[in-house]
Amino acid sequence: MAYTEEEMAHYERLSNDYIPDAQGPLVSTRQPSQKITSEYAQADPVYVHKTTTLPQQFSQYRTVRGDGNCGWRALAFGYFEALLQTADPSRVLGEVARLTSLNNVLDSVGYASDIYEDFTDVTLDLLRETAATLPAHDDGAALLASFNEPNVCNAIIMHFRLVTCAWMKTHADSYIHYTENQSIQDYCSTHIEPHAVEIDNLGLQACIDAIIKPAGIAVQVLYLDRSPGEQVNQIDWPAEPSTVNAPYQGTSNIRLLYRPGHYDILYKHEDFNILPATVVTNPQINLMSDPVYIPSSNVCYSRHGLDLDNFYIPGLASAGVSPLAFSTDAFISNSIYAPSALPITTAATDPYIVPYGEPATIGQPPTLEGPWNADRFRPSQYQVEEKFRHVIPIRTEPCQTEAMKQ
Repeated sequence: MAYTEEEMAHYERLSNDYIPDAQGPLVSTRQPSQKITSEYAQADPVYVHKTTTLPQQFSQYRTVRGDGNCGWRALAFGYFEALLQTADPSRVLGEVARLTSLNNVLDSVGYASDIYEDFTDVTLDLLRETAATLPAHDDGAALLASFNEPNVCNAIIMHFRLVTCAWMKTHADSYIHYTENQSIQDYCSTHIEPHAVEIDNLGLQACIDAIIKPAGIAVQVLYLDRSPGEQVNQIDWPAEPSTVNAPYQGTSNIRLLYRPGHYDILYKHEDFNILPATVVTNPQINLMSDPVYIPSSNVCYSRHGLDLDNFYIPGLASAGVSPLAFSTDAFISNSIYAPSALPITTAATDPYIVPYGEPATIGQPPTLEGPWNADRFRPSQYQVEEKFRHVIPIRTEPCQTEAMKQ
């Protein structure tokens, strides 16, 4: 489709004048990438085509507040999230040591330690907190909460800015040809150090060189612009294996979506790590965190609002039935792993219950009149019929369902 020069100029002005909305969270939860398609449904046809094909490659994205720090924030959050997804605490703690060693670079270019330590300490503390949650993590919920605290987020961004400046000053030959006739010192003081000045291509390259690549993390930037074609343009920065330890197993990725003046975070399906199963020596089912005991009915209920009056699961009432069974001792200890509904046995006072594992004496079956009231179970078939009583030992706890009580 051909455009006139006036149309091209109009669309170019729209792109250049685009100011992202500075409302909303600093970093959002993951959202379906189809939302980006809907956002551009009435836009320039070039953007319509490119955003229509975007969800075919990238299933989800996070929005980042467009306040002049979005590129730095997206890169920093992606760094932490990529480390989290490795589920490897030693790798995260290795980053604590490496970033601490970069303080020497900060010292060498004249940054005062009593200033930069206020920022570096926040980054290192969050890395340690992240490592402490591994390998079984919360899929980034705590990390997201930390990045939505302005003081925490701004300190980490400032740390990344200072390390990037120090890296550029100590590797000036790699960047001096791209500073548009500015010295590295002047470029850093105008483009990198000031708060709310968005990251540009050179700053992005230097930050990746200093912080991201040595961590074994690859970076991919998708440029949503008016260039020809129906796919977004893409630039890749491959990860570097560790030069100190053995090469990292697998590559983590940060994927950024750039549109004029703004960065968001993209995800592919394979970016979500499936954690290996944890070996459990004493399997338990965690259905509640705070049990409540109701002595009148001898039943434990959950506070989660479920009506568990009719929710007894055969086989989960006591120990010995299956690997998932529970002992009442473990349950009464108020463990957070207690099941959400479990009749409490009164075997010691029940004339019809024989200790589990001991043969029952064959004789007259118990009557159904006796003590079987509202908070007691009716006897099971193996307690009543003779053909069961001499073969199968009688359990110490009842395991009938509500339906069987009728």
